[in-house]
Amino acid sequence: MDMSETVSRLAQRKAKRRQEILQAAAQLFSQRGYDATTADAIAEVVHLTKSALYTYVGSKEEIAVLLLEQVVEQLLHNAREIESEPVSPVDKLYRLIVRHVEVIGHHPASSLLFLHSEHILSAAQYPRLYALRDQYEALIRQWIAEGKAAGIFDVRDVRIAGWLMLGSLNWVIRWFSPQGTLSTESIGHEYARILLRGLSSEKKEQQQEEA
Repeated sequence: MDMSETVSRLAQRKAKRRQEILQAAAQLFSQRGYDATTADAIAEVVHLTKSALYTYVGSKEEIAVLLLEQVVEQLLHNAREIESEPVSPVDKLYRLIVRHVEVIGHHPASSLLFLHSEHILSAAQYPRLYALRDQYEALIRQWIAEGKAAGIFDVRDVRIAGWLMLGSLNWVIRWFSPQGTLSTESIGHEYARILLRGLSSEKKEQQQEEA
């Protein structure tokens, strides 16, 4: 085995161990809360000393950032795929809503951090994380704006509509249970119908006709 193969295998083992640490931390954050989870507790779960833990991650805050980045990167990847599809703004938002719920449903412990990220992590310290989030939000606002311009959506403020949509989607993780009767797919489709109906200009036209 040459030196390059040795280095590659060591890097793979370190990456695998790091992912184990992230998964353990995510579970502890979910069970105890971020503030109550210590680096010592994380190290204990993965059978490392605290000093050994820090050879894989720099701090508890870095663990939270890495967990959030994994989720946001997946969300943004999905959104960019949807953006490339030749479909209407309504269809783009519908697909994004369904896939958003699927992602946070598959990463429940990490996704809970979304609800507290601005409290525990500053944008100044972790610009990459917030840049990814901003890119994701920008695509949502873009599609809402396109729908408004086409007369499909009846919204006064695109930013508020985008925040409302994201707030509703991120709150799913507060009550969703993988052991429950509702699947992420069924929740996603129902949320898409409700949220897009709320943006629709058809509702306004019906109200005007009734008046």
